[in-house]
Amino acid sequence: MEKNNNELIVSLDFGTSNLKGAVYDINGAEIAYESIEYSLYTPSNSIVENNLNLYWDNIIIILKNLSKKLGGKAKNVVAIGTSSQGETIVPIDKNGNPLRNAIVWIDTRTTAEALEIKRNFSTEEMYKKSGCPDVDTSWPATRILWIKKNEPDIFKKTYKFLLLEDYIVFKLTNKFAGEASVYSSSYYYDIVKFEYITPVLDFLGIGKDKLPEVLMPGTIVGKITKEITEITGFSKDTEVVIGALDQICGAVGAGNISKGLVTETTGSCFAMVVTTGEPVFNYEQKIPCIPHAVPGLYALIPYSPTGGIVIKWFRDRFCNEEQILARKENKDIFKIMDEEAAKIPAGSEGLIMLPFLTGALFPEYNPGARGVYFNFSINHTKAHFIRAGLESIGFMMKNYLESLNKLGINIEKIISIGGGASSKLWSQIKADMSEKVIEIPSYTEMALLGSTILTASALGFFKNISDASNNIVKMKYRFLPNKDNSKIYKDSFEKYKELYISLKKLF
Repeated sequence: MEKNNNELIVSLDFGTSNLKGAVYDINGAEIAYESIEYSLYTPSNSIVENNLNLYWDNIIIILKNLSKKLGGKAKNVVAIGTSSQGETIVPIDKNGNPLRNAIVWIDTRTTAEALEIKRNFSTEEMYKKSGCPDVDTSWPATRILWIKKNEPDIFKKTYKFLLLEDYIVFKLTNKFAGEASVYSSSYYYDIVKFEYITPVLDFLGIGKDKLPEVLMPGTIVGKITKEITEITGFSKDTEVVIGALDQICGAVGAGNISKGLVTETTGSCFAMVVTTGEPVFNYEQKIPCIPHAVPGLYALIPYSPTGGIVIKWFRDRFCNEEQILARKENKDIFKIMDEEAAKIPAGSEGLIMLPFLTGALFPEYNPGARGVYFNFSINHTKAHFIRAGLESIGFMMKNYLESLNKLGINIEKIISIGGGASSKLWSQIKADMSEKVIEIPSYTEMALLGSTILTASALGFFKNISDASNNIVKMKYRFLPNKDNSKIYKDSFEKYKELYISLKKLF
């Protein structure tokens, strides 16, 4: 497609606790932005679900609001791109209607099913196919087996087992399509041969017809439906480009598009993207490996279901006064929390948090692990607890870096993205703990920008993904390690690791 500077791209990011949408011009400049925070259904500590009808309603609200902000320029939108959380599974009927709530990726109900799959398949052989080093309750394969055993009527009625991104793409285009980076953690998709793993499907009791076609990240699926055209005012020729896993989109948006580059994302969850030139399977370190959006590249992705959600959880439970102050002064509550935490010295005067509110993935792989505040005393204040929460994610990142070092992967600097990157205090904590340079891009919504880059490349506005990223991505901040703080954190980090080991048997 010939490049026209008047043309616009809409990108949607399907997050765990936030749904986001934005409009960009062809050069990656934001024109309009919308965000809706939503609550998940959590009747127990193992069940986490999402009402898809309400979820879709929110997407429509975002699209309508973006269109309204664009006014007459809405007709200039040429494509909608996607960025998505992984693993969240959606069984639908023949009419495309959800048969139940979506089972969200941080749900841990399928412990028995994960063990059953593990007993029937070699985890080492499956690692070399799926990129998943172990069988986790997050993997959609465990959810399909759970539905088969516990909700047989729904299993029989299911026309397609979709993942969240697939479902939204279907609603936008009326076509069934998934993409490889999201399917890498399904446990029934081969990331080397780029095909479904038939023995796993046979074990689950489903055929390929129950699943969508899996495309490569950044592929044009088709045009929006007549209904979406009428709702948004976008042209009927607007294309939908299926993007990638949010972590991969974020990496692309941050310029992590070649071998050896690293990004870390502190959104609701925490993840790192370490770009490699080939798939890396190391059973000792057990780091998940997935296809990158750039053809021919792969990425190691150590991650945890809890990241920034730790601070959001603390805000919601214990920061009523700060929320009142934020409304009164029209300030971001997280900035107020940062200001309080900044008053506390590095190490939180001995207070340490384990951040596993919804279980631990890499490197612990313990879905039963839970959050812990350790070693608080009469002198500790709310500000200490906030800072300890921030530091807990730094400890998590430090743990990941140690595992990467064991693979001989040397990291010179880290590009930080996600909501957590907007906190200068948090970025400095990470630099001090890791003893690495932390760089922050000039734009914070990197998953949305990465989706835009993939979309612009798919439409032919740039030569390829690398060309688009190099033209669009810019850096803004740089944080250097504070040696004095790094010394304090070395001692705290050892205690963090020992604390988990000591408590592991009690979870």
